[in-house]
Amino acid sequence: MSIQDLLPLYALGALDDDEAREVERALAVDPSLMAALATYERAATELAAALPGIEPSPSVRARLLASTEPRFERFVRRFSELFDVAADRARELLGLVDRPSAWEAGPEPGCWLIHFPAGPALAGADTGFVKLAPGARFAWHRHAGREHNLVLQGRADDTLLGRLGPGDEGVAEPGSEHDFVNIGHEDFVFAVWVWGVDFTVPRPQ
Repeated sequence: MSIQDLLPLYALGALDDDEAREVERALAVDPSLMAALATYERAATELAAALPGIEPSPSVRARLLASTEPRFERFVRRFSELFDVAADRARELLGLVDRPSAWEAGPEPGCWLIHFPAGPALAGADTGFVKLAPGARFAWHRHAGREHNLVLQGRADDTLLGRLGPGDEGVAEPGSEHDFVNIGHEDFVFAVWVWGVDFTVPRPQ
């Protein structure tokens, strides 16, 4: 299906994760698609309002409520601890991951970043999200200070930390060097705080 064909299904929340991410990537680079999506979303809202109300069974109601839970809800508590923020603020920040306009280009092709302010305990640190496209490699770099990351989505092979997947945490000590590559079929996304990074060091041969 083309992106145009997927837009009405995206507005209805009827796409699987891979298709939804494909639409979101297209939305991030083509503003005209946002206007088309807004039209479909209005139509979906009007259609829902015109339908008669139906009381779901208890089991269906439970499934519906579970489906409305933010997709990174299971990471909220740990994210709050790592970034010294309250739970509500953690949910707000995690929600940025699914907002295409929040991302900016990173140091390499196929890499994007979101910077956000963390709590007082991390004053002066670089804090944010990193997203890496399937098959892309994050540039070799050296840590001036300690780094701690929390993987939210996807899988990667890291030359320092090994194989990483959702829920894994990686710690890199000052002076350590590494890079990593996305080995999965979806974007590799993680939250990170770090005290300085040097991308000018050459990768060992």
